[in-house]
Amino acid sequence: MSLPWRHFIRQALLFVGVFGSLLPRDGNAVILYDSGENTTAPTGIYTDSGWAYQGEYGDFLGTMIAPQYFITAGHIGVSADPTFTSLSDVTYTIDASANGGQGFWTVGGTDLRIYKINETFSSYATLYTGTAEEGMDLVVFGRGGPRGAEVELGGDLKGWYHTGADGVVRWGENVVDGITTLEGNEYLRASFDAVAGQNEATLSVGDSGGAVFVNDGGVWKLAGINFGVDGFFDTNNITGDGTEFDAALFDRGGFYQGSDGSGWVGPLPNGTAASFYSARISTSALEIQSIVGVPEPGGICLLIVGGLFGLRRCRHLIKKDLTF
Repeated sequence: MSLPWRHFIRQALLFVGVFGSLLPRDGNAVILYDSGENTTAPTGIYTDSGWAYQGEYGDFLGTMIAPQYFITAGHIGVSADPTFTSLSDVTYTIDASANGGQGFWTVGGTDLRIYKINETFSSYATLYTGTAEEGMDLVVFGRGGPRGAEVELGGDLKGWYHTGADGVVRWGENVVDGITTLEGNEYLRASFDAVAGQNEATLSVGDSGGAVFVNDGGVWKLAGINFGVDGFFDTNNITGDGTEFDAALFDRGGFYQGSDGSGWVGPLPNGTAASFYSARISTSALEIQSIVGVPEPGGICLLIVGGLFGLRRCRHLIKKDLTF
């Protein structure tokens, strides 16, 4: 039986700060369950998991997906600085005349946005075009801040408060738990579980636009672009008292989720982890490829077959805005 709170979604029109309705919230820094921070390129089994294709676009991240194109989140807006800088400190200029002078392409009705550069990337990410993301290991990237003070309820540790974005690129690990449909668009969902020693991560302010890569048969492929996280939270359902807060919670039990402006649901049951959400690449792969001109072998067949099967719908109180 589904829980009543699963029928509400929270979304903000700006990164983690302003929310107008029940939908997801934009993501900030990659927050780890374990202490410590992953601020250098992944190694070992996570080598080549996407770090080399990340670049700074304004205060956020974008991902190289073709010789002259990168993709990011649309809700972060257009940067006043028309450049894209790789993590190896190579700066590229954005072609403002692209797409008939609009300067970018919005992929369908999604949160995915593509920009063209005037120069050429030496390498770029492969898109994941399959339909089997659920259960796959993922690596996620972002530019939010480190985790803040502990969040406790009844003397039990529940997670950590969000802090402000500091612009440092971080990465973490998780697993795709499923596909969530929000306003007709599909998102990869990953929960922030209490798992020690495995780089278990979620998002916070400033992580919007960062990438999610999945391991497909030993090859890391771009599967999502960071969109939002569950929130806000409160210890009561009183509106207007100003006690709502943002946090990375591995256990939402006992808290209410929503906002003073939109209302609250809860208290949530014990053992329910908060999740983060990333705009799904695979359902938009054909349109992305038509824009950038880089086909994926076998991608068309995979998408057609995948479209024959319904995906389960799961709504959450989500805040889309992680830009604050």
